Amino acid sequence: MNGFLVDLAYLYRLIDLLVSLFLVTRPGVSNLNHLICKVVQLILLVVLGLGISSVMATTKITYKTVETKGSGENLQEAINKALVEAIGRVNGKGIDAVNQISKASKTVKTDGVKSTSRSKEIQQAYKEATNGIVASYDVLSEVEDDRGRWKVEVRAQIAQFKLAASANRKRIALVPFRLSDSPFLIRGRAADREQVGRVLAQSLVTKLVQSRRFTVLDREYMEETLGEKSSAFNNPNLPVAEIARLGQDLVADYIVVGTLENLSYSESTRRVESVDMNITTRRGVAEVSYRIIDITTGQIKFADTAQFSFDGDALSRVAGGGLANPDTAILSLASEKIGKVILNAIYPIMLVSVQADTVTLNQGGDLLRFGDQYEVFEYGERLYDPYTKESIGRQENLVGTIQITRVNPKQSMARVLNSTVDLSARFKPKRFVCRLKEEAISPGAKRKQEARKRVKKKTKKAKEEMEELW
Repeated sequence: MNGFLVDLAYLYRLIDLLVSLFLVTRPGVSNLNHLICKVVQLILLVVLGLGISSVMATTKITYKTVETKGSGENLQEAINKALVEAIGRVNGKGIDAVNQISKASKTVKTDGVKSTSRSKEIQQAYKEATNGIVASYDVLSEVEDDRGRWKVEVRAQIAQFKLAASANRKRIALVPFRLSDSPFLIRGRAADREQVGRVLAQSLVTKLVQSRRFTVLDREYMEETLGEKSSAFNNPNLPVAEIARLGQDLVADYIVVGTLENLSYSESTRRVESVDMNITTRRGVAEVSYRIIDITTGQIKFADTAQFSFDGDALSRVAGGGLANPDTAILSLASEKIGKVILNAIYPIMLVSVQADTVTLNQGGDLLRFGDQYEVFEYGERLYDPYTKESIGRQENLVGTIQITRVNPKQSMARVLNSTVDLSARFKPKRFVCRLKEEAISPGAKRKQEARKRVKKKTKKAKEEMEELW
């Protein structure tokens, strides 16, 4: 509705501008003509307004009344959280809801005590900031405990709207990774730590966004939402329960925390006289420990300390041929692997179509590469922990291997290398899941193996020629 009103305001300004220009270009216009112009302006405005009103009449807006609770350091913060919860119950919790409520609270100065004289002003501020989503609200109860924290119960009228398809994506908060105290040596020199941290965060955000599975909450959003509390993530001993609580404040589904333990890049050149060649060996290493925490349950979804090692071929491929900034190339490749793990832990790749020996996967983008091999598993019965009775996933039966042949932005194609079952006959949605085959040889590693074979062959030939001479 507010959007229509904005359009109407713009139309009025346009009409007013046109009338003003007419009067300016006609300096001798009489008062009667001036009045006629204003009447014409009014008629046009009414006609356009009726047209917009007809459009508004066809747009159905429904309101739901919900009662929610909230708590905070002051009364206003408690009301904010209660309203965010109210919006979440009707439309699903979203980033915009938090931002809008936060902005609304900043537009009205309050001393944290309920003010009846300004209740209409406060409600109007919320209504405008949320584009009418919070139509109105009443504070049913308010209690201040001994520690000065407020608890409120609110009855709110919330406008219900249809969510966009992207609103169904899981929201993942990516906390900037901590950096270990050890120096990060690039060609024997210490790397810029601030730059390293920024590149790692940007690379990982890019990989997760390109997966089209997540709404990624960045550092700027977290600092705006949590304020000084966002610095708590820098504490390596922060309990999982506290991380989950902060994640709830961020309205996130998952949160990723971790530490960059090690980062290094080295080059070594040796002379092979037998083949009259200089062979340069390049090696980049990154060691990262990280955890994926499910905010809803407060449980660790996945945890790992992984060491990644990349050769010169892989680094050159990412860097576009040159290696002026090998640390950026290392972090990009490490982020790609971490992104795959995160995606696989939350959204495993699935078969969405099977035609003969060709299958279609529900994942594309930069996280999949041509030539990668994946193992195909068929879901079995659901498994439960005998102690906690919680679901621990489903039984997975290995049924075949596929190889990526084409990667598109939203989907990928693969060729069936081998299969113990007829995939096309047994196919059903959400039945087959794919996991990266660890022993698969990357194109870069394959080229390196071939280069080693050529060097070995030349060395053998040179040796044979020397033996013949002797």
